[in-house]
Amino acid sequence: MPPIVIAMLVVWSVVIAAAIFVEYFTCQIISVSFVPAAVISLVLAAFDIHVGIQIPVFFGAGTIFVLIARPLFKKYLQKASAVSFTVRNKNIGQKFRLVANVVDGKSSVVISDVTWTVKVIENEDTLAKGDMVEIVDFEGNKALVKAASAASAVPPAA
Repeated sequence: MPPIVIAMLVVWSVVIAAAIFVEYFTCQIISVSFVPAAVISLVLAAFDIHVGIQIPVFFGAGTIFVLIARPLFKKYLQKASAVSFTVRNKNIGQKFRLVANVVDGKSSVVISDVTWTVKVIENEDTLAKGDMVEIVDFEGNKALVKAASAASAVPPAA
């Protein structure tokens, strides 16, 4: 095999591994869409197709996969999340105590013995560690919270 073929096989293999690695840590369903594009380019490299064809095929196929796959995955994941994430369903409307001070609109609460990051969407300036907040929704792995009304606040734990 010519050295350029071996080099391109390595390049496309690294692109596949990097896309999977990045997707694992970001969960945005963008980089994983480049995996099939890199596999197509890897096959082209294995058949000794010129690099000038492999690269445009990778970017073209990657763009197509992003435009098609991301909306489909997001739609599927939204349907699945409504059923499978019971922690989310049962905790919307519940009140929890902040376990950390609000910094840049974010803090944390403990839900079922798990510390969750929360994003404060209302009255950010008036909240501090120990204040009660109400979960209004979830955005990815963050709970969206607002200050709990004083009349419905749960008393502090002993």
